[in-house]
Amino acid sequence: MRVFPWILTLLTAACGSVIADLATAAEPREPAKLQHVVSDDYNRPPSPAKAIRSLFSTDQDRVFAARQRVARASYVASKVQAGDIEQVDYSVLSETSGTMPMEGEIVMEGHAVAGMHDPMTYHGGPGCTSCQGGSNCGGSCDSCGVCGPCDSICFPLCFRLNLENLSVRAGVQGFKGPMNLGMDGSFGFLYGVNWGVPLFSRDHGFGFQLGVNGTNANLHGASFTDDHRDQFFLTTGFFRRVDWGWQGGLVYDHMSDHWYYDVDASQIRGELSWKFQCKGEFGFWFTASDETSDIDEQIILPGDTAPTFVNGSYQPHNMFAFFYRTPLEVCGGEMRFSGGWTDNELGLIGADANVPITKCLSLETNFLYLIPRNDNDGNLDESLSESWNIGINLVWYPRACSSASAGKNYYRPLFNVAHNGTFSMYPTE
Repeated sequence: MRVFPWILTLLTAACGSVIADLATAAEPREPAKLQHVVSDDYNRPPSPAKAIRSLFSTDQDRVFAARQRVARASYVASKVQAGDIEQVDYSVLSETSGTMPMEGEIVMEGHAVAGMHDPMTYHGGPGCTSCQGGSNCGGSCDSCGVCGPCDSICFPLCFRLNLENLSVRAGVQGFKGPMNLGMDGSFGFLYGVNWGVPLFSRDHGFGFQLGVNGTNANLHGASFTDDHRDQFFLTTGFFRRVDWGWQGGLVYDHMSDHWYYDVDASQIRGELSWKFQCKGEFGFWFTASDETSDIDEQIILPGDTAPTFVNGSYQPHNMFAFFYRTPLEVCGGEMRFSGGWTDNELGLIGADANVPITKCLSLETNFLYLIPRNDNDGNLDESLSESWNIGINLVWYPRACSSASAGKNYYRPLFNVAHNGTFSMYPTE
């Protein structure tokens, strides 16, 4: 796979951040969101230079950070004692009450946790003691500290089996690319699921995601073929979300496209961004693949009686774009704007948004346009190289039943499942 030097530098920086986070797991990057309680100095986000220095913190730095956490805990305790903070009834967390989800923000060992979370999964909760003797589920605890037989899987990954971050989507999609031969565009229906879970534990904020999409387009054929167009997309990979600081991930995409041809292709997709504490996020995303698929088919063009042969090699576009993502005033909603280029010198503009409309539903929309380049020699038909996609989907959150809380959860999937806006083919010859 061809990897440009600056992409390699980006991935190296991301890996360095991951290793440093694992080495300093005791020092959370996400600040506790105790507004009007913790001092402004603590709430103030670090400068990029300070964030980079924190990647190489020493033992003395970690000891100092631990003392700071103790001081903050003492400060909060004094505020509770003075009556400045309303005390919470923790009796609902007793073993006899079972697993009770908490909505909003809770603080466990210095972590600020947003959205719907099960306190049993955090250190400091009942953990393994709740499984001994089968009081909760009649089983023993695994290495994750949760009840193994009834609610966890530990091979090959270790995570709680829950539907908290599952989303189901269905909608419409219109798209066009070089595979349309500069003629009819494709329109049809999209449906799919996307799921995210904590990876190994909830201590460090790393998540794993898995999702699939299917599309049925050209239901009545096209001007040059009577075949329907059916596609299947799969996306899986890893990510990390934060309150502020470096955020990103890397996923593998696979596409099967069946029309007047049969094509299978795959790519790597990733993003890395700096998330500001107050509002907004600026970053970079890319797709990369050198996998080619050969086509050797024949079609009958409008007005012709003799077949026209279509043959050649096609591969996914390598796309590179900077983006700005911002939360919307609607709780849990967000929007992203992108601009960049492709490896074959096409311009790129795009945007996507997710807006909650009820407790369980949200509206998801996206578009991407690859701008054809001007060929002064007249050797390239711009209509053949033009690629675009636009989609509108209705998203259902069956378990969280709160599209607002789904927009806050650290372990909701960072990446949308691949579709024709993130996976586009072009001829290499």
